Amino acid sequence: MEKRVEVTIGRQLYTFVGEDEERIKRAAMYVDRKVSEVLTEHRIVNTVNALIMALMEMADEYLELKDRVGEIERSADRLLKKMEEV
Repeated sequence: MEKRVEVTIGRQLYTFVGEDEERIKRAAMYVDRKVSEVLTEHRIVNTVNALIMALMEMADEYLELKDRVGEIERSADRLLKKMEEV
């Protein structure tokens, strides 16, 4: 059953609807932490700019992890092929 979940991101209250309340809260906490880091580190005052910068940092993290997963999958495939040869 879907629930309404209120979270705060960048000092702004948002309401999300979803089945997994804890997952929504966890994601919101992560985004809020990133926005807070950007506001502090880059001394950005405009909330929209802080959100965009946080999104860019999160996208960079995601792409880096995606690349790592690809490398791990390729390594696993090579190992499986070697095991099959033996």
